[in-house]
Amino acid sequence: MTAMSDDNNKNVRARILDAAVELLRKSGVKKLAQPQVAREAGVPQGHLTYYFPRKVDLLLAVAERFVEIVQKEMEELRATGTDGVAPRNTGIAFAREAVIDRERTRMLLGLVTEADNEEAVIEPVARGAKLMRTMVARAIDRHPEDPDTWLTLALFWGLGVQQLLFPQRSTEQVEALIERFEQWLEATKQGEDGDLRRSGTVLKKQVG
Repeated sequence: MTAMSDDNNKNVRARILDAAVELLRKSGVKKLAQPQVAREAGVPQGHLTYYFPRKVDLLLAVAERFVEIVQKEMEELRATGTDGVAPRNTGIAFAREAVIDRERTRMLLGLVTEADNEEAVIEPVARGAKLMRTMVARAIDRHPEDPDTWLTLALFWGLGVQQLLFPQRSTEQVEALIERFEQWLEATKQGEDGDLRRSGTVLKKQVG
């Protein structure tokens, strides 16, 4: 097989995968059917089934793309942090974007729904969620396995779901909710909620 045909195969596969991700983000998992994905990608359905013979193969590829998206966003925020922005601020920024981005939440919910039906999809989706939890841990100065980290991630995911359920809610209203959370976070740091803070494992500061 020539290098040109290899490149063409990669391009077709990428177009199909891009179309699947776009459909999942825009319309949810109900639109993630092979005929609709092929039509969105502008390829014959036979091309789609060549690269993704089963729906689960397509779902796994979409789930891996989700992990790549989260990883890229984390790397971008870490790069921002090198310019003098505290890790906590970069973590909050990551969570804020995740809450406000309705399409991201729709994509995550779609993948979680499919993971419930296809066990193979659970691993990459869980890996993406773990990356998100790591960034949240940076935001609240906790270990990724700390109970407060899990609860905070659940809070942000819940706000993201509310964005889908209440589309009339403005970005400003969401910002106000996140600001309220930050106030609570400051209170825990100042000892006003010390008992709750001591119930978790506080992430030790890295030196140097």
